[in-house]
Amino acid sequence: MSESAIVTASWSGENVRFEVKGPRGERVTVDEPAPLGDDRGMDPAELLLGALATCSGISALALLQKMRQPVRGLKIRAQGKRQDHWPKAFTEIHLAFDVSGDGPFDPALVAKAVNLAHSRYCPVSGTIQLGQNGCTVDAAVTIS
Repeated sequence: MSESAIVTASWSGENVRFEVKGPRGERVTVDEPAPLGDDRGMDPAELLLGALATCSGISALALLQKMRQPVRGLKIRAQGKRQDHWPKAFTEIHLAFDVSGDGPFDPALVAKAVNLAHSRYCPVSGTIQLGQNGCTVDAAVTIS
């Protein structure tokens, strides 16, 4: 195992809102709509879609630039279908990449960059695609 990523989620004390703090001090507010929360942040599933979209986007941008494509804009829309029952996991996720720029693009290179970005270089996508028997999740409890 080469790297470890650590974020801390702290309950705000109000309903179910949490503040997530990244390793360099970045902050994100996570909340749920009513009746549990006040809808004052992204819900955790939306945050997962955002992580997948940005992770894939970072890789796609780097690949497009390396392939000398004239990219000047990149927008990724992540849409997920969820189970009706708990845990309401995503069963399908669709990423729609909108690439814009100055000059002509090579459609084959753009398709290759996008495919590699989400299927090979994005750790969020890789974790999701490992499936039920891939990434393990466990929990420890400390009472202070």
